[in-house]
Amino acid sequence: MPRSPHPFPTLDQVLALPSRYSVVVPAEFIDGNGHMNIARYMQLHSDGGWAYFAEVGMSEDNARAGGPTTFDVEHHIVYRNEVHAGDEVSVHVRIIDRTDKGLHSLQFLVNRTRGEVANTHEAVSLCVDLATRRLSTFTTEVAAAIDAQLEVDRALEWEPPLSGAMALRPNNG
Repeated sequence: MPRSPHPFPTLDQVLALPSRYSVVVPAEFIDGNGHMNIARYMQLHSDGGWAYFAEVGMSEDNARAGGPTTFDVEHHIVYRNEVHAGDEVSVHVRIIDRTDKGLHSLQFLVNRTRGEVANTHEAVSLCVDLATRRLSTFTTEVAAAIDAQLEVDRALEWEPPLSGAMALRPNNG
């Protein structure tokens, strides 16, 4: 897979991205290799994603009540540095693109204790109507909130380190 030709952002650039979630890694997240298990990275990105997207009207509570939500349909994860028990981590989100039904985002897991980016999590998500379990379009309010953040993120002075393997396509949103 081709990697992004752009240099990786600095820690300060990543920390400037919005974050609505941080946690101290508990001992039970550690595997036999003495670092955080890969499944826990996904858990942290999921928890961080829910917290972030709650700000645009797509919270877990809204989803449970039948409101707008997304399903992730594709991921690309790059591990850069280990995370250990007791490390404080935070999830930072950058919106890459949006269509009427799809969202392309990039999350950074920052290890605040060690002052480094632990991994990146690139995702394509699709808007779903939970009543029908079928693709839907974003509500006007959700689309406007995503678009406002997308405008901010596109104006950043650094390019996102994308995998080059993922994008919104006509058949996925």
